Amino acid sequence: MENQTSLEIKNISKTFPGVKALDDINIKAHGGEIIGLIGVNGAGKSTLMNILGGIHKPSQGQILIDGNPVEINSPQDAEKYGIGFIHQEPVMFNYMTVAENISLSRLKGKVNYKEINVIAKEYLGKMNCDIKPTDKVGELPIGSRQMVEIARALSSGGKILLFDEPTASFTDKEKQKLFEVIRDLKKQGSCIFFISHFLDEVEELTDRTIVLRDGKVVITGNTKDITREEILRNMIGGEVAQVGNEQKRTFDKVTMKVENLTVGKLPDHVSFEIRRGEVLGIWGLMGSGRTETLRAIYGIDKVDEGAVYLDLDDGRGLQKISFKDISNYCGYVTEARHDDGCMLPWTLWENMAAPNLKAYKKKLFLDYNQQKEDSKEFAKKLNVKAPSVFTNMSALSGGNQQKVIMAKWLMKKPKVFLIDEPTRGVDVGAKAEIQRMIRELAREGTSCLVVSSEIEEISALSDRVIILNRGVIKGELSREEIEKHTLMSLCV
Repeated sequence: MENQTSLEIKNISKTFPGVKALDDINIKAHGGEIIGLIGVNGAGKSTLMNILGGIHKPSQGQILIDGNPVEINSPQDAEKYGIGFIHQEPVMFNYMTVAENISLSRLKGKVNYKEINVIAKEYLGKMNCDIKPTDKVGELPIGSRQMVEIARALSSGGKILLFDEPTASFTDKEKQKLFEVIRDLKKQGSCIFFISHFLDEVEELTDRTIVLRDGKVVITGNTKDITREEILRNMIGGEVAQVGNEQKRTFDKVTMKVENLTVGKLPDHVSFEIRRGEVLGIWGLMGSGRTETLRAIYGIDKVDEGAVYLDLDDGRGLQKISFKDISNYCGYVTEARHDDGCMLPWTLWENMAAPNLKAYKKKLFLDYNQQKEDSKEFAKKLNVKAPSVFTNMSALSGGNQQKVIMAKWLMKKPKVFLIDEPTRGVDVGAKAEIQRMIRELAREGTSCLVVSSEIEEISALSDRVIILNRGVIKGELSREEIEKHTLMSLCV
């Protein structure tokens, strides 16, 4: 089976209004191998997977399975031909049990719960999972829900498995468990496509790597034979511009002071200051209270104890600000852009103007023309790649969605910018752009409070880092002191 071609993508192209997303793609895939599919946001990776998964129809070209041409016009067709699509965010019914989700396509008429529980137990057992068929999916952690989605694909006869950014929200333990499962599926003869923005994952897991750029295959070969520099160069079509943390800067005026901030167990009596034009990083492992600290400062979560002070540039110095009023002076980029960072059905200009509607009030109406003009200006400033500001957010790549989310707060001219995981789930090119943008904001005088789970990002961005461990500040490092070993030793 290992040498048998189980899937052939032949001359596939896909055109959306004004955009050619795929341009004459040709790929042969075999059972018993793992193929890494990588490229910057907008390169065409997800479009190709959506065609295989029956979500989009190709504009031209052909798909062959075991040498036979097939038409995949729906997810049901994909399932019929043995294609299983494991999404970045598991597509599940949270109120249903694990067994019900696994046997979803077979739930017709009166449900035989004994039978579907046996089926669920069988396929979860193939992956050495201890998840119970009767567990409610909504009560499972993200890693377990991903396993349920894989079990559902396998139970439907899935031999061609498409993994689209499956580890984006995983802990390291969950990731390694998933990798074990994928390797076992490979041994069983499955043909596996693995999309990831993390090149170390592609290097660790895959047998072959395919790089897409502008809807075309630009390089393909055995993963072990392709260097990381070669991959990066082909992904962006040139050399990768790195974020340089310029030589040490000095800061005078304190813009924000946080005092004894406490919310349940996380954070626990956290105190710090951030100065004008400074990038202050917050570092810690999952569960350290990083996100909870930002949410508390911004007034999203109810604070048990503590206060926030801001200098409003009115000559009075630091003034205590109530948590319900913080949003008038600060911007906040959340770590989950699709959950609470933007409105996907809205246009770019509607998303960008939303936080600052008071500024556009014109007697009894809103000045929509000015909103659109300002949105155009900031879209250009942040290099948002979209046909126009009238494009829906849902049509943008992840990196460009993140730029729009940042732009909407910049239009408000915040005193302090709270940024949680600024480049999670975006490609290497967009990541460098967003990081440079943050440094530029700081140079222009905006104070930036940044949470990131990547050591390299915290090191590149921060003028100073505070380290959280179980909700408590365990240390503070200046730019010259930021170093991987020190950061890890303080957070464990």
